[in-house]
Amino acid sequence: MRKSWCLFAVPVLLSPSAQAADLSAESLSSLASVGSSTLEVMDDASSLSSIPEMSSTALGGAAGPTAGKLEAKKRVAGSDGKRIRYTSVNERGEKVPVTGALYDRPFSKGLIALAPGTRGLGDQCAPSAASSMLSSIERDGTVNLNYEAPMVQMLRDAGYRVVVTDYMGLGTDGLHTYLNRVDQGHALIDAARAVAKPDEKIAFWGYSQGGGAAAAAAELVGDYAPELDVVGTFAGAPPADPLGVLQQASAPMLTAVAGFAAASYSETYPEFRDALEEYLTDEGKVWLEGLKASCVVDASMHSPRSFDDIFIGGKSFAEIAEADERLGKYLELNKLGKVKPNAPIMVLTNLDDDLVPEPQATQLATDYCAIGAQVEYRRVVVPGSPTQPLSSGRRELTPRAPGSGHALPLVLQTGNVADWMSDRFKGKPMKQVCPSDHPEYQVVEGLNAVEITGIVFSLLGALGALAWWVYTGSGPLPSLPF
Repeated sequence: MRKSWCLFAVPVLLSPSAQAADLSAESLSSLASVGSSTLEVMDDASSLSSIPEMSSTALGGAAGPTAGKLEAKKRVAGSDGKRIRYTSVNERGEKVPVTGALYDRPFSKGLIALAPGTRGLGDQCAPSAASSMLSSIERDGTVNLNYEAPMVQMLRDAGYRVVVTDYMGLGTDGLHTYLNRVDQGHALIDAARAVAKPDEKIAFWGYSQGGGAAAAAAELVGDYAPELDVVGTFAGAPPADPLGVLQQASAPMLTAVAGFAAASYSETYPEFRDALEEYLTDEGKVWLEGLKASCVVDASMHSPRSFDDIFIGGKSFAEIAEADERLGKYLELNKLGKVKPNAPIMVLTNLDDDLVPEPQATQLATDYCAIGAQVEYRRVVVPGSPTQPLSSGRRELTPRAPGSGHALPLVLQTGNVADWMSDRFKGKPMKQVCPSDHPEYQVVEGLNAVEITGIVFSLLGALGALAWWVYTGSGPLPSLPF
C-alpha cells in the first residue's frame, strides 16, 4: 500500500485568520513529524518500481489537426504514470505538439491539470522526460528534477486524477516559451481536454511559473474551451507581472530566470529579439543562446554574477525593458489580471517571497476582485521569517538559502490548499477574501525560539539525508521550485 506524502500537508504557515494560539508549542511541535515524513517520501519513491527506466526520454511526435486531442500515450517503466502527447495552439495560432504525463486512478473525484514550476528551456528539462518521470542527469551535466512528483502523489491520494503539462516546446523540439500567458494557458487547458472524461469536473493547479500558467488558463478557458467544467484554480506565488519579477531581481538570484524570459520572448517576438540584441554583450549573447538548452539547476549554477557581463553598460534586464518600449510592451502583454477567471480562484503569496515578490501576487488578487471574480486571497507568513521574527529577537530561524522564502509555502501549504480545492469539487460556497480585507500584519509575540530552531534543524537534516539519498543513485530530489 502506498504511504501518504504527508510532508506536503504540514500546516505550519500562518493563515490570515491565525491567532497567537496557532503559534503555541503544541501546534508548532507538529513540525517534528516532518523528518519522519521525509523518510516516508524517500521510501515511497524508491518502491515505485523494481525496474526503473534507465534513461530519460520524451514522447516525441507531430501535432495533430485538432487542439486538445490526445495523440499518444505510453506507459513508463519505474512510474505509475504515463507519458502523453497532445495538440495545442500557440500564441501565433499554430498547432503544436505538447508532451506531458497522466497519473490515473479509479473512482476519482475529478481531474486536476497541474502546471509545473520552472524547469528550464531544454528538451531534456520536461518533467515527463526524466528517467521514470522522476530525475535524470544528462551527459552534458544538465539536471532534470521532477520536484513536484510528491505533490502529484498527494493529489492522487486525495482522490484526483492528475495530468501534468510539459509546456510548449519542452520535450518536442518545438518552440520554447516561458512566462508566455497564451502559450502556458493553452498548454494547460489542452492537457485537460486531452484526457478529461465526459462531464468530468476539472481544476487548474500551479505554483510559481505554474501559478501563472494556472491563472492564465483560468482567464482563457471560458473562450478557448467553454465545454470544460472547471470548478476552481489554485495560483500559488504567480509571476503575474513579468516586469515586476525582473524589477525585484538581484543578479545572483534571478539571472537565470530573467534569461529564460529573455530567450523565450526572443523566440516568440521578432521585434523583442532585434531590440534585445542591441543591448547584449558578446558574452551575453553566448549565455542567452546557451540557456535554450539548459535546465534551471545548471542554468543557475552557470549564470554570470554581474549584469556587466550580460548587458552593455551593466544595466539590468528590468532597467532596459523599462526604457525601451520594444521590450517592455511584450512584458506588459503577458501580464495577468485583465480577464476574469471563469471559476473560483485562490491566489496565495508569502510576504517574504524572495523570487516572486508578494506585491504582484497581491495586485493580481486585487485586480481579479475589481473585475468581479470569485477570489480567495491567502497571505501566509512563515514563523522565523523577517516578517515574523522569533521572540529571542533573531530575525531568522537559520541562514536563508536563496529561494527559500519562495519555496516554503509550496512545501507547507499544499495540504491546506487541497482542502480548499476539495470544497470546490463538492460545490460548496466560497467566501470572498480580497487583499483589502487584510489588515497590516501584526507580529505575534511569544514564539519558542529554541523549540522552533530545533525542529527546523531536524527538517534540514532530513532534507540533507534526502539529498544524499538522491545523489547516491536512489531516486529524485524534490528541489526548490522557482
